[in-house]
Amino acid sequence: MDDLPILTRLACPACSWQAICGDEEIDIHLRGAGMLRRQAKTDHETLEQLLAGAGPRLTCPECGHRGLTAETVTEEDLWQDAVLCEICRQPIPPERLEAIPGTRRCTSCQNDSEHGRLAEEPEFCPRCGAVLVLRMSKKGGTTRFRLFCTGSPPCRL
Repeated sequence: MDDLPILTRLACPACSWQAICGDEEIDIHLRGAGMLRRQAKTDHETLEQLLAGAGPRLTCPECGHRGLTAETVTEEDLWQDAVLCEICRQPIPPERLEAIPGTRRCTSCQNDSEHGRLAEEPEFCPRCGAVLVLRMSKKGGTTRFRLFCTGSPPCRL
């Protein structure tokens, strides 16, 4: 367990946004908050110390709320906690999983489904499991539309 990377979970208390960040992403967030100015790569211990006092200065990219919470997690913890919505493939909040054990959809996808706004179930990439979207292909031919992977990085089908 000592060889697993140490990651940080940033979370917004206002909109339930959360992201699992490595040192590179933490570096970007701290630079955006004005906590780092040097261009050299910063070591993990320094980033951890700066992040401890930077929570009130960090801004949520989703809703713009200032004041993110930071929690250290290991990769092993993520495998135990990760439950993805079957529709949008985003993590289901732990509060929802605690209230409704065994749920397979997040609240927004469940509401859309109940109100008939969810037209159809999406297709998933056979390689990585990300959602496939229908886009116009750059190549010519009889069919200009193809399914493209939305994974990061996208798979080539």
